Amino acid sequence: MNSNQPALYLYEVEQAKGQQIRQLAAGMGIKVHEVSPADYLQPLGVLLALPGFERIPMRYGGPVLSDEMMLMSGFDDTLLSRFLSAYRHANIPPIPLKAGVTPHNIFWTSLQLHQELQEEHRMMQVRDKG
Repeated sequence: MNSNQPALYLYEVEQAKGQQIRQLAAGMGIKVHEVSPADYLQPLGVLLALPGFERIPMRYGGPVLSDEMMLMSGFDDTLLSRFLSAYRHANIPPIPLKAGVTPHNIFWTSLQLHQELQEEHRMMQVRDKG
């Protein structure tokens, strides 16, 4: 995969919602990948096919993620704004756990990203209630 091509990585997204996201993304030139639980232990850099990352010969055998999650790669600010706006206007139900690829998180596994996003989401909810 060309790491500059915009792409979405979907985790445990409900089928109808996933189809809506794929249709929206296709119209914007964004590739969509569904991440299998078998790849939860791979560094994100492996899933993104980034140079220097090699697949770890280990498969995840635990439960699927408890929440839907979306990882965005190759989005500049303009595309991100357009995509999120179009997502809302298409009335696609939200995915609370979402992140962009960063130089830091490419070394994380999907499980680590999920844990981090859950914590951030929890902290935002606590702050909003306060």
